[in-house]
Amino acid sequence: MAKIENHPVFICGHPKAGTSLLKTLLDGHPALMVYPEETLFFRRFLPAAEGKPFKEQLDLAEQLLIHIFEWNQDNPPAHQVNFPDRDYSDISFEDVRDALKGFLAEGDTQVKDFLPAAVRAFGKVSGVLNEGSQAWVEKSPYNEFYTEEIFNWWPEARCIHIVRDPRDNYVSYKRKQPSWTVRVFARNWVRSTQAGLANQAKYGGERYMLIRFEDLLMNPEAVTRDVARFLDLSWDEVLLQPTRAGDAWRGNSMFDETFQAISTDPIGRWKDLLEPYPLAMLQVICGKTMTRTAYNKAEIDDRDFTWKQRIGLWREIIKNLLRFS
Repeated sequence: MAKIENHPVFICGHPKAGTSLLKTLLDGHPALMVYPEETLFFRRFLPAAEGKPFKEQLDLAEQLLIHIFEWNQDNPPAHQVNFPDRDYSDISFEDVRDALKGFLAEGDTQVKDFLPAAVRAFGKVSGVLNEGSQAWVEKSPYNEFYTEEIFNWWPEARCIHIVRDPRDNYVSYKRKQPSWTVRVFARNWVRSTQAGLANQAKYGGERYMLIRFEDLLMNPEAVTRDVARFLDLSWDEVLLQPTRAGDAWRGNSMFDETFQAISTDPIGRWKDLLEPYPLAMLQVICGKTMTRTAYNKAEIDDRDFTWKQRIGLWREIIKNLLRFS
C-alpha cells in the first residue's frame, strides 16, 4: 500500500457549518488518523513558513501545528483558555515534537511535508497510527480555497465539503462573530459554497464530495455510508458516534448545548431567531446558491420594512442580477 502521508482527507466548508461534527464522526474509524484540532495550515502555517530555513520552519510547526499539546489545566496557554473541555494532557508535547522531527529530514523536506508529519506525530504518540491506518484527516474551514495545492501536492487526496442552510449557519456564526453583518456573512457563505460546487465540477465527485449538514443529521447512517464509500473504507457503526481523539465529543454548539450524539436540534433554529429583514437579506444574497444546494426560500412579511431597508434589498437584487447576467 502507498504511504499514509500521501492519502489525506480534507474537510472543507464554512465555519459553523458542521465541519467539526463530520470530523468527530470520522475520528473513531480504525482506518483513519484524525487530527483533533484545526491546523489552519494553508492560511497560517504555509505563508509563515514558505521560504524560511528548515530550522525556522520546525519552530513554526511547534508554534502553529502541534502547540495544542502544550496543555495545562492550572495555567492554560492562550490556545486553551476558551476551550477548557479539550484536554490533551495525556499526549506529551515533547514526544509529539520529537516524533515530528523524526518524520522530517533537513535538505529533503518541502513545506507541504510539515502537515502530514504533524498528523503522523500525533498518531504515533497517541497510538492512533497503526498498521491498519489508511488515511489521515485534517479539518479547517475554508480548505475549499486551496484545492489546487491539495491535489497538486497529494494526488490521492480526497475532500469532503459540508454545506449548511445559510440561515441556520448565520444565527450560529453570529454568536461567534457578532461584528459580522448579515451582508458580510451571506457573501462569505456564497463564496465558500460556490467554491465547493466548482471544485466538485472540476475534480469530479470521486475526489470532491459535497454533503449537506441537514442530511447528515436526519439520515446519519445513509450519509456516513456514502462517506465511507467515497473514502474506500468499510462502514463501521463508530461513524455514528462523535469522538475527539478517541474521547466522547461534547458538541460544538454556539447555543451552550452539550450532547454526545447526533442531534437534529440545530435544524430550522433560524425560524425562531431571525427577524424578517436579515432573513430577507440572506435570501436575496444567497438565493441562487441556496437553490443549487436544495434549500427552499421562505415567504417573508415585508410590510414593516423601512424605505432604507427596501432600498438596501433592491441594491442587492440588482447586484445579483448584474453578477449572474
